[in-house]
Amino acid sequence: MKKYIIIGLIIAVLLGIVVALSCILHSQIKETNRLKTNLMAEYTDNHSIQQTITPAEFKKYFADLNTKLKQYGIKAGQVQNIINIKYHFIDTLIPRDTLIYVYDTIGHDYYAEFDIRSNCTRVIGNVCDNIIEIESVENYDSILISLYREKNCLFNHRIKAIAISQCKGDTLQILRNLKVERKNR
Repeated sequence: MKKYIIIGLIIAVLLGIVVALSCILHSQIKETNRLKTNLMAEYTDNHSIQQTITPAEFKKYFADLNTKLKQYGIKAGQVQNIINIKYHFIDTLIPRDTLIYVYDTIGHDYYAEFDIRSNCTRVIGNVCDNIIEIESVENYDSILISLYREKNCLFNHRIKAIAISQCKGDTLQILRNLKVERKNR
Protein backbone atom coordinates (compact mmCIF):
# COMPACT_ATOMS: atom_id res chain seq x y z
CA MET A 1 0.00 0.00 0.00
CA LYS A 2 2.85 2.37 0.84
CA LYS A 3 4.30 1.61 -2.55
CA TYR A 4 1.13 2.86 -4.33
CA ILE A 5 1.00 6.04 -2.24
CA ILE A 6 4.62 6.84 -3.06
CA ILE A 7 4.02 6.15 -6.77
CA GLY A 8 0.89 8.33 -6.64
CA LEU A 9 2.80 11.17 -4.98
CA ILE A 10 5.61 10.90 -7.54
CA ILE A 11 3.07 11.00 -10.39
CA ALA A 12 1.33 14.01 -8.80
CA VAL A 13 4.65 15.85 -8.38
CA LEU A 14 5.69 15.02 -11.96
CA LEU A 15 2.29 16.13 -13.26
CA GLY A 16 2.63 19.40 -11.30
CA ILE A 17 6.09 19.96 -12.79
CA VAL A 18 4.77 19.32 -16.33
CA VAL A 19 1.88 21.75 -15.80
CA ALA A 20 4.24 24.42 -14.39
CA LEU A 21 6.70 23.98 -17.27
CA SER A 22 3.91 24.17 -19.86
CA CYS A 23 2.65 27.42 -18.28
CA ILE A 24 6.16 28.87 -18.40
CA LEU A 25 6.54 27.74 -22.03
CA HIS A 26 3.20 29.31 -22.95
CA SER A 27 4.15 32.66 -21.39
CA GLN A 28 7.54 32.60 -23.12
CA ILE A 29 5.92 31.90 -26.50
CA LYS A 30 3.49 34.77 -25.92
CA GLU A 31 6.37 37.12 -24.99
CA THR A 32 8.38 36.02 -28.06
CA ASN A 33 5.41 36.73 -30.35
CA ARG A 34 4.95 40.16 -28.75
CA LEU A 35 8.58 41.08 -29.28
CA LYS A 36 8.53 39.69 -32.85
CA THR A 37 5.51 41.86 -33.77
CA ASN A 38 7.13 44.94 -32.21
CA LEU A 39 10.38 44.30 -34.08
CA MET A 40 8.51 43.77 -37.36
CA ALA A 41 6.66 47.09 -36.94
CA GLU A 42 9.90 48.95 -36.26
CA TYR A 43 11.93 47.17 -38.95
CA THR A 44 9.37 47.62 -41.74
CA ASP A 45 8.58 51.17 -40.56
CA ASN A 46 4.88 50.22 -40.64
CA HIS A 47 3.66 52.16 -37.62
CA SER A 48 0.01 51.33 -38.19
CA ILE A 49 0.76 47.85 -36.79
CA GLN A 50 -0.03 47.84 -33.09
CA GLN A 51 2.94 47.28 -30.81
CA THR A 52 2.34 45.87 -27.35
CA ILE A 53 4.62 47.24 -24.67
CA THR A 54 4.91 46.99 -20.91
CA PRO A 55 4.55 50.05 -18.65
CA ALA A 56 8.30 49.94 -17.99
CA GLU A 57 9.02 49.93 -21.75
CA PHE A 58 6.60 52.82 -22.19
CA LYS A 59 8.44 54.91 -19.61
CA LYS A 60 11.87 53.94 -20.94
CA TYR A 61 11.47 54.06 -24.74
CA PHE A 62 8.63 56.57 -25.13
CA ALA A 63 9.55 59.15 -22.52
CA ASP A 64 8.55 61.98 -24.89
CA LEU A 65 4.97 60.66 -25.16
CA ASN A 66 4.89 60.02 -21.41
CA THR A 67 5.97 63.62 -20.73
CA LYS A 68 3.32 64.95 -23.13
CA LEU A 69 0.58 62.95 -21.41
CA LYS A 70 1.75 64.14 -17.99
CA GLN A 71 1.10 67.71 -19.16
CA TYR A 72 -2.58 66.74 -19.40
CA GLY A 73 -2.64 65.01 -16.02
CA ILE A 74 -2.43 61.45 -17.40
CA LYS A 75 -0.04 59.15 -15.57
CA ALA A 76 1.79 56.29 -17.25
CA GLY A 77 -0.14 53.76 -15.15
CA GLN A 78 -3.44 55.00 -16.60
CA VAL A 79 -2.43 54.60 -20.25
CA GLN A 80 -3.91 51.66 -22.16
CA ASN A 81 -3.52 52.64 -25.82
CA ILE A 82 -1.66 55.42 -27.61
CA ILE A 83 -2.19 56.29 -31.23
CA ASN A 84 -0.01 59.16 -32.32
CA ILE A 85 -0.93 60.68 -35.68
CA LYS A 86 0.64 63.35 -37.84
CA TYR A 87 -1.60 66.16 -39.06
CA HIS A 88 -0.03 68.65 -41.43
CA PHE A 89 -1.88 71.91 -42.02
CA ILE A 90 -0.77 74.59 -44.45
CA ASP A 91 -2.26 78.05 -44.02
CA THR A 92 -2.56 79.41 -47.55
CA LEU A 93 -3.71 82.81 -46.30
CA ILE A 94 -0.82 85.18 -45.87
CA PRO A 95 -1.56 88.19 -43.64
CA ARG A 96 -0.05 91.29 -45.23
CA ASP A 97 -0.77 94.91 -45.98
CA THR A 98 -2.80 95.26 -49.13
CA LEU A 99 -4.11 98.32 -50.87
CA ILE A 100 -7.87 98.22 -51.17
CA TYR A 101 -9.80 100.66 -53.25
CA VAL A 102 -13.44 100.77 -52.24
CA TYR A 103 -15.80 102.92 -54.25
CA ASP A 104 -16.25 106.32 -52.66
CA THR A 105 -14.10 105.56 -49.60
CA ILE A 106 -10.77 106.84 -50.80
CA GLY A 107 -9.76 109.62 -48.48
CA HIS A 108 -12.33 108.63 -45.88
CA ASP A 109 -11.85 106.53 -42.76
CA TYR A 110 -13.02 103.00 -43.52
CA TYR A 111 -13.28 100.06 -41.11
CA ALA A 112 -15.02 96.71 -41.64
CA GLU A 113 -14.74 93.42 -39.80
CA PHE A 114 -15.08 90.10 -41.56
CA ASP A 115 -15.74 86.55 -40.42
CA ILE A 116 -15.46 84.01 -43.24
CA ARG A 117 -16.62 80.47 -42.43
CA SER A 118 -16.62 77.20 -44.30
CA ASN A 119 -17.16 73.63 -43.11
CA CYS A 120 -13.56 73.30 -41.98
CA THR A 121 -12.11 76.79 -41.61
CA ARG A 122 -12.92 80.15 -40.08
CA VAL A 123 -10.99 83.34 -40.83
CA ILE A 124 -11.54 86.43 -38.67
CA GLY A 125 -10.09 89.81 -39.45
CA ASN A 126 -10.81 93.39 -40.43
CA VAL A 127 -10.18 95.95 -43.11
CA CYS A 128 -8.98 99.31 -41.84
CA ASP A 129 -8.52 101.98 -44.52
CA ASN A 130 -6.29 100.19 -46.99
CA ILE A 131 -4.93 97.41 -44.72
CA ILE A 132 -6.22 93.88 -44.23
CA GLU A 133 -5.52 92.40 -40.80
CA ILE A 134 -6.13 88.71 -40.21
CA GLU A 135 -6.66 88.09 -36.51
CA SER A 136 -7.14 84.32 -36.48
CA VAL A 137 -7.43 81.30 -38.71
CA GLU A 138 -9.22 78.35 -37.08
CA ASN A 139 -9.53 74.83 -38.44
CA TYR A 140 -12.27 72.45 -37.40
CA ASP A 141 -11.74 68.77 -37.93
CA SER A 142 -12.83 65.56 -36.33
CA ILE A 143 -10.42 62.66 -36.61
CA LEU A 144 -11.75 59.11 -36.50
CA ILE A 145 -9.21 56.64 -35.17
CA SER A 146 -10.00 52.96 -35.55
CA LEU A 147 -8.13 49.86 -34.47
CA TYR A 148 -8.78 46.78 -36.60
CA ARG A 149 -7.51 43.25 -37.13
CA GLU A 150 -5.41 42.96 -40.28
CA LYS A 151 -6.94 40.88 -43.07
CA ASN A 152 -5.22 37.78 -44.44
CA CYS A 153 -2.94 37.48 -41.45
CA LEU A 154 -3.18 33.76 -40.66
CA PHE A 155 -0.55 33.28 -37.99
CA ASN A 156 -0.14 36.70 -36.41
CA HIS A 157 -3.20 38.57 -35.21
CA ARG A 158 -1.82 42.03 -35.85
CA ILE A 159 -3.92 45.01 -34.87
CA LYS A 160 -3.58 48.00 -37.17
CA ALA A 161 -4.86 51.56 -36.91
CA ILE A 162 -6.32 54.06 -39.33
CA ALA A 163 -6.97 57.76 -38.76
CA ILE A 164 -9.48 59.50 -41.05
CA SER A 165 -9.99 63.24 -41.26
CA GLN A 166 -13.69 64.15 -41.41
CA CYS A 167 -12.99 67.54 -42.94
CA LYS A 168 -10.61 66.51 -45.69
CA GLY A 169 -11.84 62.95 -46.06
CA ASP A 170 -8.29 61.60 -46.26
CA THR A 171 -6.23 59.40 -44.01
CA LEU A 172 -3.56 60.78 -41.73
CA GLN A 173 -0.11 59.35 -41.20
CA ILE A 174 0.15 57.25 -38.05
CA LEU A 175 3.37 57.76 -36.15
CA ARG A 176 2.78 55.24 -33.32
CA ASN A 177 0.22 52.58 -32.44
CA LEU A 178 1.04 51.35 -28.93
CA LYS A 179 -0.83 49.15 -26.49
CA VAL A 180 0.42 49.18 -22.92
CA GLU A 181 -0.10 45.69 -21.55
CA ARG A 182 -0.74 44.99 -17.89
CA LYS A 183 -0.01 41.66 -16.28
CA ASN A 184 -3.12 39.87 -15.00
CA ARG A 185 -3.38 40.21 -11.25
